[in-house]
Amino acid sequence: MYFIKSLLCGVPIGIALTVKLAIPHSAASLVKVAQLKQSNPPPPPENPDSSAPGGRRAPTACPQDEATTTGPALTALSPTTKPGLSLAEHPTFLVYVPKTSAKTAEFSIRNRNGRGVYRTTLALTNTPDTVSVSLPPQAPPLEIGKQYTWSFAVICNPNDRVEDRFVTGMVQRTELDPTRLSQIEQASPKERISLYQKTDIWYDPLTILFELRRTQPNDPSISVMWREFLQSGGVDAMIR
Repeated sequence: MYFIKSLLCGVPIGIALTVKLAIPHSAASLVKVAQLKQSNPPPPPENPDSSAPGGRRAPTACPQDEATTTGPALTALSPTTKPGLSLAEHPTFLVYVPKTSAKTAEFSIRNRNGRGVYRTTLALTNTPDTVSVSLPPQAPPLEIGKQYTWSFAVICNPNDRVEDRFVTGMVQRTELDPTRLSQIEQASPKERISLYQKTDIWYDPLTILFELRRTQPNDPSISVMWREFLQSGGVDAMIR
């Protein structure tokens, strides 16, 4: 009789134990399913070929474009011979994209610890072209003195992000003394570019030059300034 009672008492304990063990297993399964449903992460911020101009990575053409791609490769207009400095809280970044059949690209920026600051997807049209991406006002502002890594990925195959072709660049927000800053702000666009260069600021004058080339395409002096500026940072001067 004692044996039967013990056996009966053991049944609910076993059931309870089974249920207790099943709960975390079920939760783990749900987490795993959720992870599978998430999109693939953006390209890593590390640059496998950081010594190449403009943060290139080889190969830079999508597999379906390799036979037809000519001219400059996918290039981040980020300096390799000087710091990538900016005064802006929300800078603008430029990337040269060669002719490609890819329809979309992804831009992302991370802090030094690898934490994401901003990420967006944009359409690719009329390549080859120099594409500009600005951090929007709603994105967290870059902190002064902190270094960030930005990445631009051409999405060759939306179903397999391993085939992405990407380039990376570095940016660090800095500040100038009020006198120098006031001098720059009061100068003409071309003069501002020269003054910025004397302080090793990169992204701000690059953005001004890019806008001048867009609004004054027939001014040969601007084309010369563009080539010389890119050369000063170790970036391919043939980029249009």
